[in-house]
Amino acid sequence: MSFSKPDANNFSLFLLRLILGWYFAFAGWRKVGGEISNGLGSFFRGDGFQNRQPDFIPDLLMAPYGYALPWAELIFGITLLLGLFHRVSAWAVQFMLVTIGIALLFSGELFPTHHVLVFIPALLILQLQGPGAYNLDRLIAKKPQKS
Repeated sequence: MSFSKPDANNFSLFLLRLILGWYFAFAGWRKVGGEISNGLGSFFRGDGFQNRQPDFIPDLLMAPYGYALPWAELIFGITLLLGLFHRVSAWAVQFMLVTIGIALLFSGELFPTHHVLVFIPALLILQLQGPGAYNLDRLIAKKPQKS
């Protein structure tokens, strides 16, 4: 099977969006499951978050972020996966990736091999190129023709 260049580009963007959306939706789902099982705020209070929190950022800022992160990962992961509200979803996920990268940098876990180093440029490609032709935004934007 052979793709023309536009089809190959659209298919590549589609696969990239699916992979990143699935990863974030799954990561969010696991964290939200913990929130449901262990109580709201359990992710924020847990070692995975507390041990990576940069010391120079006060709890006043970190607490709302820590409470919202599991839900934001799930919601924006799903919308990115579906290609729904692509620009908002891509920027939200990119913001989360950058903040996670900063936390990992200060905890000494970022270099040399953390996956955030690959995900940030991959998401930048989606932001700059758009979602490709295969997404829900495109289907929603098509309006029925009047007869």
